[in-house]
Amino acid sequence: IRPAGKKRSCGDAGATSTEENPNGAPGGPASRPATTKAAHCTRRTAMPMASARGAESRAARSRALRRGTLVHRLLQSLPDIAPERRREAAHNFLARNADGWSEAERDTLAAQVVALIEAPAFAALFAPGSRAEVSIAGRIDRGARPPALVSGQIDRLAVTAAEVLIVDYKTSHAPPSAAAEAPRTYVQQLALYREVLRRLYPGRAVRCALLWTEPATLMDIPAAALDAELQSVAG
Repeated sequence: IRPAGKKRSCGDAGATSTEENPNGAPGGPASRPATTKAAHCTRRTAMPMASARGAESRAARSRALRRGTLVHRLLQSLPDIAPERRREAAHNFLARNADGWSEAERDTLAAQVVALIEAPAFAALFAPGSRAEVSIAGRIDRGARPPALVSGQIDRLAVTAAEVLIVDYKTSHAPPSAAAEAPRTYVQQLALYREVLRRLYPGRAVRCALLWTEPATLMDIPAAALDAELQSVAG
């Protein structure tokens, strides 16, 4: 610890002092201009502000994660409830599980999820017979290399006589505008699920999509993109 020069108060804005040289010779190799007290005061206030911003950011992330969990749970259970009872069921669920949310915030989220489930664009996805949280496991052959093991859970699976629809829910507030911009990890996961289900449903087309919940958008992932990701794993 070097001997300090004369201390000044934060009111001495713009003032400078020189640290004393251990040998008592100002201006020698060990002496240097001290930072202005105004700068010191700025740092003292900036650090708490930065901490506050960090805390706010962590709180926002935590709330976003919580919101995503709530949306997933509602999308999992509400389609199996009679349409006229869905809004009430959503309100009851959020009242028990959305601690710290205002009644208005719970009402808004309940309305958004119910509207998504009942939207004509998603009718096939939530039709009777579709299933939520479907566990999936399988192997993908990779020639001379050990097979790739696949294990996961499909958020929503709809199977008809003509096709199979695999959907994963995503709750990002800023979803990509085009399928080509979808995160590669999401596409690769869907590609692996598709490969396993192709063997379970031979002769049926297997489609994959991401359901962005805000705004509500069903994004079909092109077969070419899925093929490319499968090749990166199995090739």
